[in-house]
Amino acid sequence: MFARSIAAFVALCVTASVCALPKPVAADDALAQIKARHMMIVGVKADYPPFGFLDGDTNVGLEIDLLHDIARDLLGKPDAIQYVPVVSANRFEFLNTGKVDFLFSTVTITDKRKQVVDFSAPYMKSGWQILVKRGNSTIKDAPDLAGKTVVVVPGSTGEAGLSQLVPGANLLKLTETSEALDAVDQGRADAFVQDAALLYGIVREKAQYMVVGTSRDDMPIGAACRKGDSAPCDFISKEIAKFKTNGTLAREYHKWLYSAAGRFMP
Repeated sequence: MFARSIAAFVALCVTASVCALPKPVAADDALAQIKARHMMIVGVKADYPPFGFLDGDTNVGLEIDLLHDIARDLLGKPDAIQYVPVVSANRFEFLNTGKVDFLFSTVTITDKRKQVVDFSAPYMKSGWQILVKRGNSTIKDAPDLAGKTVVVVPGSTGEAGLSQLVPGANLLKLTETSEALDAVDQGRADAFVQDAALLYGIVREKAQYMVVGTSRDDMPIGAACRKGDSAPCDFISKEIAKFKTNGTLAREYHKWLYSAAGRFMP
């Protein structure tokens, strides 16, 4: 009898795949997990003014303010957020390995990225542009970067766009904004190519720089969720639609970008 019971249990395991194989994660599980823990775990930028950066030990910025609004509506508390700093090179890894529930880190929406992650409706639009030291008279637009050393962030749209448009540029790949600015300051690089929205945030705070050239490859930016687990992004899309209607989005943009707000609002 005991042997027959063991054999029957083994057969059940093989048939139902309940013994050795992990239970598949249900689609749209992330939103349920957020509600169950009463906390959002979000991948954000920590060196990307005015969108996501640190003021001392406090996360601040336009994206952070929007997250407070989202958390208030979803969980009843604007501070029900755990921030996980990410950079362009690691943010999709953090998302797809479950270290964060979703990304709210100036992720440009592209067809290639849509194959591996799901997106919310856009809450911003931006292209890439060029930052140089104030007084630089030799770099006026992207073609002037041929033969120059240019800082780019690995995995950014600026890196991809510049590589295609100016293949003769010498790319210095650095992951942190602070590293990029140090390279320009120290003369190790002639320019820094990155999202125009970030560059305008930098020159607003640091008068030694200026932004030059045409903004290229303007594209929408949204929250990113794991493929097939889009409920957080679906909720955020509804929030963005509401923020557009009730003036929240315009208010946050004018708070952080002043007269440039209209350029980057979706």
